[in-house]
Amino acid sequence: MSEFVKNPTATIDHRFHYGDIEHFQYVNFGYCVFSRFLAPDAVQEGQASIDKMLNCLQPGRPADEVINAHEQEPWIWNLENQPAISDVIERQVGSDIVFWSSHLLCKPPQSGRRIPWHQDASYWNTKAIFSDALWIAFDDMNASNGAMAVLPGLHRSTLPRRQSKDDAFTEEIEPVAHLENVEQVKVLYDFPAGGAAIHHTMIPHSSATNTSDRWRRVLVLRYMAADDQMPEKTYEDYRNGAPFDREYYLVRGREVNNRQLKRCPEICQ
Repeated sequence: MSEFVKNPTATIDHRFHYGDIEHFQYVNFGYCVFSRFLAPDAVQEGQASIDKMLNCLQPGRPADEVINAHEQEPWIWNLENQPAISDVIERQVGSDIVFWSSHLLCKPPQSGRRIPWHQDASYWNTKAIFSDALWIAFDDMNASNGAMAVLPGLHRSTLPRRQSKDDAFTEEIEPVAHLENVEQVKVLYDFPAGGAAIHHTMIPHSSATNTSDRWRRVLVLRYMAADDQMPEKTYEDYRNGAPFDREYYLVRGREVNNRQLKRCPEICQ
């Protein structure tokens, strides 16, 4: 049995804390970093689980295109459903919480695409007003292996976009919309494996290629308020490319709009 199920209190590091100071950081700057989030055993189990998933990738599918794998991987669902995570999300979106997306973002050594500056909402087909992403590192993160960077305080507005030359991110934030001293202002997610960060869905962020000899394995979990809009979207099974529809799962609180939301994926029932 997965450690995430067997002993959930051992999944989150005992040093993790989200209080008024951390909440102030999130509200005013659009992000908050936790250098210690997962317990050491949970980090090791997650690393092993991710490696198994990468070994099962559909031939030709890049390692950074594993989206909504909680539909196939119970360990991801059981991690996102930790009470300590819901406690944090509740302070952002309220007591009725929906989980709507998981995303495994891996950059192999000396590889991985560069991601231009962007805001997530336009890419994920969600118009959620209250939405958060939890970014969990399963490797030590720094500039050399393509850690993500954010622009603090710019989460309150939609910035102008232009066409991008990137084959995956077809749009990027207009350079004129950036701060003049963007390199000095940006904050790099530089923390050890097991660290995490929560950030607003509209905070501008980017990442560079992995120029190191180490992996960059990250799991992103996304949440929203239960009374927000829930557009349709189709994904592909990372193992075989089979299409499946996005599901919205009520992980805490009430069913507020009679949408008959599920409480968990079938694989976890």
